Amino acid sequence: MRLDISVFKIKKVYIWFYSYFLSILITWIVYMTGGTNKVYANLMYIPIAIMASTHGKRQGVIHAVVSALLIGPFMPLDTVMHLNQPSINWTVRLITYSAIAFVIGFFADFYRQEFEKRVKKEKEIADTQMAMVYSLVKLAESRDDNTGVHIERVAKICQQLARNLQRRDKYRGYINDSYIQKITELSPLHDIGKVGIPDQILLKPGPLSAEEYELMKTHTTIGAKTLMEVKEKFPDHRFLELAISIIRFHHEKWDGTGYPLGLAGTTIPLSARIMAIVDVYDALRSKRVYKDAISHEESIQIIREGSGSFFDPDIVEAFLEIQAEIGAIFDQYGEEERAPVRWRCKKAYRQ
Repeated sequence: MRLDISVFKIKKVYIWFYSYFLSILITWIVYMTGGTNKVYANLMYIPIAIMASTHGKRQGVIHAVVSALLIGPFMPLDTVMHLNQPSINWTVRLITYSAIAFVIGFFADFYRQEFEKRVKKEKEIADTQMAMVYSLVKLAESRDDNTGVHIERVAKICQQLARNLQRRDKYRGYINDSYIQKITELSPLHDIGKVGIPDQILLKPGPLSAEEYELMKTHTTIGAKTLMEVKEKFPDHRFLELAISIIRFHHEKWDGTGYPLGLAGTTIPLSARIMAIVDVYDALRSKRVYKDAISHEESIQIIREGSGSFFDPDIVEAFLEIQAEIGAIFDQYGEEERAPVRWRCKKAYRQ
């Protein structure tokens, strides 16, 4: 942000010099073309408008006065006939230039202030959004000891995978920098619905029964419903739409055998398709009390085999292209030693 402000100030200095240079150039043109009786004197409106619109009414009026004086009392009316301007001519021009600069500068200042207010408001909303995300993630951590490291990894891997997809023509018009930032920030929310799962199921050290597994699966709808209620109260928080898609659909599968709705193919939101692969990769590589972690190579092979059935083939391809980088991210954040619940949500995947 500070760099952007510095660049903006430098540009304003360049515009200031350019505007005065342009006024001097127009003064020379007016003189060389015969004086102020020719239409070229009207060119002076250009630098005045530039200065007023970029620097506001004060600098605009100053520039207008200077410009009016440049083609004012010492500029001939007609250089060929050696006629001087009547005082009324350049006086009216000075007043006109100043009035125009004031009006343009006034509206420029007004809209600049409105823009700054809007930027400030958007920043406050963004800060509120991130505070909400952080609070929800911390709430999930309070129920699940493994979540802290897991969410760091999935956020980083989602970010890298989305960036790689952005390079493809198919996704270039949909995945922009804003989308990548949002999926990075919101992916940690994917399992917040687990706060609504009873401890005897969430923290059970052994395999879940069929009934328990069905109840565990409801964490997707619990989390999505929670955020949908928030969205109803705060409709301006558009980022919640992406969060809801990730939470509700990240256990859907490409062939329609996932949950909660059994969506298939591209009916599954893109954010959830990205999250699905990242979530499974992290679960495969993580140690649990009832399973050992498997290697990066084995995890990649399982994901490769799931292409076109469990996972979107395009996203699998993009994932495999950066598998070395993804493996490095996992290694950087380390394994989870105390995570008793994550693999259970992938139970159906391994069956």
